[in-house]
Amino acid sequence: MQHLSAEERKERILYELNNYGKVMVKQLAEQFGVTMETIRRDLDFLEIQCQLKRIHGGAIKISYDKTEPSHTQRRDVFREEKQKIGHRAANFINDDEVIAIDTGTTTCEILYHLKDKKNITVILNNIAALNIIMDLKNKGLFHGKILFLGGEINTDQLSSFGPMSEKMMGDFYVDKAFIAVGGMSLKHGLTSYDMNEASLTQKIMENAKEVVVVADHSKIGVRNFYKICEIEETHMIVSDENPPKEWEEFLGKNEMKWIKA
Repeated sequence: MQHLSAEERKERILYELNNYGKVMVKQLAEQFGVTMETIRRDLDFLEIQCQLKRIHGGAIKISYDKTEPSHTQRRDVFREEKQKIGHRAANFINDDEVIAIDTGTTTCEILYHLKDKKNITVILNNIAALNIIMDLKNKGLFHGKILFLGGEINTDQLSSFGPMSEKMMGDFYVDKAFIAVGGMSLKHGLTSYDMNEASLTQKIMENAKEVVVVADHSKIGVRNFYKICEIEETHMIVSDENPPKEWEEFLGKNEMKWIKA
């Protein structure tokens, strides 16, 4: 686990707070590898700075909106973890497959590891991912086909969405879909900030033989605004940490794989 300074730790706490509206002392202590007392001191300090409100066992945003930080804002947060996840997830892509890449910063990292794959077709609605894969193809590092799901453009998330995107996706069947989420929990399933993005994700999943969730540890136990699906509707989760102990029985019961990058 990467050691963070006190200031870096507080920045990460505020990022997660802005992202999810609520943080818990125990979860933060485990995530950062420090004592619960250290986290309590961090939260007390941030409360004095009027950056959060302390509650029993954690803290909440003083004013919580349900908007997701932009793609650019999220790109470099947990970047090393996302790179590892992308690399590991790409190992499950075989030659001659058709894959769908969902909108997200983690899914983008998969594309950098397709150079040794043969006859791959990539379907995506992620503009950032489209730029990456086009650049790789122009450099001779990707030799497959690229299909973009056009539609209305979300300029913050660098994605397309809406009826046009969904109609296009309805005509394609894919071997594997790589899905990004805003949160995942046993109680609430996979969730997203945006119902339009979630609707397209559902269509992608519907037309995929296998669904792979790529999510860093900050998404575990988190619930967002809009439900995508139940966790057991997917086949594999690739993350930078092992599953929480309370997930182990659930994963086994549903014959799901959890892969640590």
